[in-house]
Amino acid sequence: MANRASGASRGAPAAWLRSGAAAARSSSCDAAAAGSGSRAAAAPALRVEGLAYRYARQEVWSDVSFALEAGSVAFLTGPNGAGKSTLLRCVAGWDAPAAGAVELAGRPFRPERLDQRRTVSFVPDVPAFYDDLTAGEHLDFVLKANRLPAGDARAAGLVEALGLAGHRGQCPSAYSRGMRQKLALVLALAVRPRLLLLDEPYGPLDPDASRVLSGLLDEARAEGAAILASCHHDVPGLEPDLLLHLEDGRLAVVTGAGGAAVGCRSRGAAPASAGVLVAAAEGERPDPSPASGWG
Repeated sequence: MANRASGASRGAPAAWLRSGAAAARSSSCDAAAAGSGSRAAAAPALRVEGLAYRYARQEVWSDVSFALEAGSVAFLTGPNGAGKSTLLRCVAGWDAPAAGAVELAGRPFRPERLDQRRTVSFVPDVPAFYDDLTAGEHLDFVLKANRLPAGDARAAGLVEALGLAGHRGQCPSAYSRGMRQKLALVLALAVRPRLLLLDEPYGPLDPDASRVLSGLLDEARAEGAAILASCHHDVPGLEPDLLLHLEDGRLAVVTGAGGAAVGCRSRGAAPASAGVLVAAAEGERPDPSPASGWG
């Protein structure tokens, strides 16, 4: 299989396909994690403590701390250049912070651990795809890596809801920017992540697709996913549980959508997505890869 990818500078999404040996090692990690006790069970899905990042000697932001509970949505706002994308990349394990710690469900996040990485999906602002795979082959690839059936009802529903059903046979290189964004969202949501990180997910979408995405994210929240999304634009019909504003190197935290919102805000009501998201099935999740842009 070719390793060429289009749309990003981070390389190809090859790490989504894990060998059976790697999956076995991941299962052994799961067994160890199962005995972590009530502290982890009661811990938030995501905790960030004292995070800092620097380019060379220049500080981008520091002392960034917040927690995100399972089944909640946080909006991350701030001016261009504030470091929102960098913060998401650090939380996802793609970039290394200069200081601080990230915890997932009460355990320190170590990106090299497959059992942790497979619970996180990250859609960057410019997703990457294989040049020589169709959209349908990308989805089949991710489902196989996930040990999910090729005809997975959830994945099929996501494809239908986001208007890609008639375009599965095309390569993403032939897609518009909005279609590429939709495909990246399908792949990220199809793996049933416990933590979903989205960098400007609404930016390339038209109003109708934006409303559909809000409905899908609301359903993912109802299923227990924690969602952190950066945004500049009005968000149609998705009420955040937490508002985070990054500016001048510092993060302000506002609890609840009724607080002093800065930047993106909820607008209107999202239509129900007709039961597109079905109950999460048991099974493996693929490794989010710094090279992929799929999760």
